[in-house]
Amino acid sequence: MNRIGTVEILRMRVYNLDAETHDDLCTTVIVEPGLYDLFEDGMTTWWVMTGQINKRGMWRLGDGAFAAITGDEPSGIEVTFPSKRFGSDEWAALIAGPEFTDGPARRLRVLLDAEVRS
Repeated sequence: MNRIGTVEILRMRVYNLDAETHDDLCTTVIVEPGLYDLFEDGMTTWWVMTGQINKRGMWRLGDGAFAAITGDEPSGIEVTFPSKRFGSDEWAALIAGPEFTDGPARRLRVLLDAEVRS
């Protein structure tokens, strides 16, 4: 695994804690804007983020009581976790897409280390 730069998250985002889980009840994390390390291993590219577990969903309060929270709200429980791992074709499509290109949908920016650029 080699660090190749950073991903700058430009706006608050909500990510699945396990990037490969796609059901509506999975745990999500609120990630604030900032710089996050970008890695590659020769086959895949991903970044590692820090954020707070999202309160949205059903929270067990104990003794059979639950609370339903419908909005995104940080819980105060901090976690560090990886993004989805992108193969070379997936990575090329991602950075060419609206989340990375200039315009109103831009949410992310890639900043490669100098030695990687040359």
